[in-house]
This record gives sequence, C-alpha cells and structure tokens, in this order.
Amino acid sequence: MKLSLLIFCSLFLLTAPLAVNALELSTKVTRATETQDPRAEDEKHPPTKPRTSQNRAISKEDATQLAVQRYPGRILKVHSEQRTYKIRVMQTDGRVVNVVVDGQSGRVKREK
Repeated sequence: MKLSLLIFCSLFLLTAPLAVNALELSTKVTRATETQDPRAEDEKHPPTKPRTSQNRAISKEDATQLAVQRYPGRILKVHSEQRTYKIRVMQTDGRVVNVVVDGQSGRVKREK
C-alpha cells in the first residue's frame, strides 16, 4: 500500500511541472495573439479596391430591381462585368431567364 502511494506521489510530482509548463505556454500564446496589432495584417496585404467602375451610373441593387420589374421572379445570380450586369431570374412559371442590364443607361434586355 505504501509502495503504490509512493509511486502515485512520485508520478504526480514528475508530471505536475509538465502540466504547469503547458498551461503557461498556452496563456503566452493567447496573450501574444490578443496583443497583436490587427492593422499589421492590413499593412502587409492592403485591401483591394471594390469593383465599382466610374462607367456605371446604376448600382447592382438598382439593376436587380430593373430586371425584376421587367421579368418578375426570384433573383438567382447577379454578375457584374465592365459596363453591364448579368442577372439570372427564375420566373414564377419555373423558367430561368438571363437578363442583361446596361450599367450606364439602365436598359434591360433578355440574353439569348
């Protein structure tokens, strides 16, 4: 009985410092990540410019509204290109229509 108690105590004394070191290491890592400046990542990788063009007078939201007014249904996808918006609309009868909206004039036409 005394031998098993002695073995248990010696194992505890040997492994306790390892557990304490692991705990200290994990707190150091979390402190380092908390104190890191979030702007440092932005300085390394500057944000990209949004894909807005000076050639567009119509926003993406306006283009989708124009497309739905002309071809009622649910918007599936909106893709912006240089001067146009390509919008995929599912009509109430289940047909899918590809619509092109001019970004400058707002002209809506069906893509063939």
